[in-house]
Amino acid sequence: MRYRILSILVTLWAGSTHAGGSIDINQAWIREAPPGAPMLAAYLCLDNTGDSAVTLTGVESPVFDHVMMHRTENSGGMTRMIHQDQVVIPAGKKVCFEPGGLHLMMPAPEQRLVAGDQVEMILQFPDAPCQRIQVPVKAP
Repeated sequence: MRYRILSILVTLWAGSTHAGGSIDINQAWIREAPPGAPMLAAYLCLDNTGDSAVTLTGVESPVFDHVMMHRTENSGGMTRMIHQDQVVIPAGKKVCFEPGGLHLMMPAPEQRLVAGDQVEMILQFPDAPCQRIQVPVKAP
């Protein structure tokens, strides 16, 4: 009897870890900013290899006070950034944060980041595990 209950629990646990979305993160980088720049930008691609949509609801880093998700929009010759509370990555699709589109904005840290530095970032997904990544700083 104990074996049967344990077997059922293992089956349920295994099924829950494989259900839903699975995010692969690649091409992550932070643009090196000139001295005195008030903001930095970061870019990355999120590839949902799972069978259901996954939602990115936030990004944190111990290096920055806060990290904001923005989308650049061009309309009538004007460019503006629109804050995004969340970004949905559909099942089987890739969403890239890149210059001129979705991107992460962070206030410049107290100590300037230069090409070659590495920054820890934590991506938050309410429908998938949070992911910690190391993001390199690159010259523009």
